[in-house]
Amino acid sequence: MDPLQLIAALPALPVDMQRDWRIAAAVVVAVIGLVLWLEFRLLNTQGKAGSWLVVRVVSLAAGPLAAMAVIVPARSVSGMEGLAVFYALLFTVAPLVWLGIHLGLGRLLRPALSAGEGVALSLSGLVVLGLPAMAVFSAVEPLEKAARHLQDNPRNPGPPVALAHAVQPVSRFQLAKAGAVFSQSLLAPPGLRLLRVDERVGELWEDMTGRTHPRYCLAGADLHLLWSAREGTPHLRLHWVDADGERRVAEHRPDVGSAQGLHFGATFRPDGFGLAAPVPRTRVHFATHRNAAGEPNYIAMGNAVQEGERHDGCVMPDYRRLRAAQEGPVLAVMIVFQRPGEMPSLEAFAAEGR
Repeated sequence: MDPLQLIAALPALPVDMQRDWRIAAAVVVAVIGLVLWLEFRLLNTQGKAGSWLVVRVVSLAAGPLAAMAVIVPARSVSGMEGLAVFYALLFTVAPLVWLGIHLGLGRLLRPALSAGEGVALSLSGLVVLGLPAMAVFSAVEPLEKAARHLQDNPRNPGPPVALAHAVQPVSRFQLAKAGAVFSQSLLAPPGLRLLRVDERVGELWEDMTGRTHPRYCLAGADLHLLWSAREGTPHLRLHWVDADGERRVAEHRPDVGSAQGLHFGATFRPDGFGLAAPVPRTRVHFATHRNAAGEPNYIAMGNAVQEGERHDGCVMPDYRRLRAAQEGPVLAVMIVFQRPGEMPSLEAFAAEGR
């Protein structure tokens, strides 16, 4: 992404993050200033302040040069071999380039720097250049998210667009371990093509394409949500193309205040099982075998996509195993929910067939 876009995205960061970044930047500047002051003070007492300044200025170019000595050869090699080359050069060539420049230049200057002084400046130089590099590296990802947020949220977006999906009522279930659990379905009209779904995380929108999102799943262009009160109500933004070819964007956040209380149960058939509502695959575990103690051997549903099965993210209420004759019937099913800030997940619902 364009560096100018990243800089422009700074105001879009959450207020708390901006405050933390200002504090971190102040600490980085203070540490670098302290290191430079100590270097100057120690070498100035020996009349080598001029030599120190030359070495410190040249080290600004020595850092990128050492990095290029690692990156350029590594990028010319593909696959895992390229990664091996990268680490081999990182621990061999890069230190030799960095240390060699400091030692060689220090001896050429007048007054010359001793070998010990050259080594000391090379080590402290790692702090001077390394701290800002680490800070920039850690800032890239949140800045890219903020930049995408600005691109998708123009300052004058115009009137809000109504959601094209048919919003179904919210259902409320009470599960013994998870507590209150809610579900809702958004059914797409014919001809609608869903492009992507964003989720509101803090003050920013995040594109969830290719990422795990256990609170909702897709079945074609339909969207099915299932979340516990502990996990928080999802706030989503849908991008779609309608039957006329027009691209649309609209937000959706379920209204749990109107939820209707229902019973959550499971039914078992010879070729599959049924659940009370569509459930994201990442939440479902099932078993077709038992261990020696007679307990179900659960398999994570997300890893059990059948050959010939549509690769949607939902386990629908009428779910069927295409190879039931070879696998045998499903003996048990379990649904898990996240423990906010904790591991492992919570086994909130389990049922066994006969």
